[in-house]
Amino acid sequence: MVGEFPGFRPGLPNNEIMVSQVIVPHRPGPLVDVPQDGGSVADEPPSRLIGAPEAVLAAGGGILLGAVLLTGLPGWLTVIAVACLALGLALPAHAALLTAMRRRADRRRREALGHGTLLDVSDSSVRRLVAAYGRLERTAGAGMGRDAAHLALAEVAGMLEGRSPRDAEREYVIARAEAVSALADRLAEGPVMPVELAGADSLARIKALLAEN
Repeated sequence: MVGEFPGFRPGLPNNEIMVSQVIVPHRPGPLVDVPQDGGSVADEPPSRLIGAPEAVLAAGGGILLGAVLLTGLPGWLTVIAVACLALGLALPAHAALLTAMRRRADRRRREALGHGTLLDVSDSSVRRLVAAYGRLERTAGAGMGRDAAHLALAEVAGMLEGRSPRDAEREYVIARAEAVSALADRLAEGPVMPVELAGADSLARIKALLAEN
């Protein structure tokens, strides 16, 4: 689900993030929640849920029902026949439904991941960066500041490749979190004037924006 800021809960202390992963879109814009994967069907392969007992119940119920209808057996046997059919078909039908739901969820997840870069937000330094970007994203007239902040997120997401930062990488993330936070503070006061930023990384762009404004 695409939201103004996925996982952000304004009422929580320190702008706590309630999700463990988000998708940084290829272009500046709101972050995207990662759809849940399909998991497994009751933790068992669907083929193990359709076995001989179910087949016997379904076949026996069908044969008994046919016999009641064709040979004039007592009508109360219809109840037993229908019950056997229901028991024999219920579990396979349930397994088929869960499999379809799993495939749909997996397809949605693949499609969502194709629109951006996965970012793990379990580390506090990454959460701080994501929270700062969310604050900036909601600021009207962010302009080039929004682009620079998005670049900071993209740089971090590209470096981490869906995992938490290692100790040596945390300083890299913190520097961008602090820069984006400072930029969000500045943009809260009003729009910034555009500056020439071609080829610069996110820190250089943010520094230039803050220096000229």
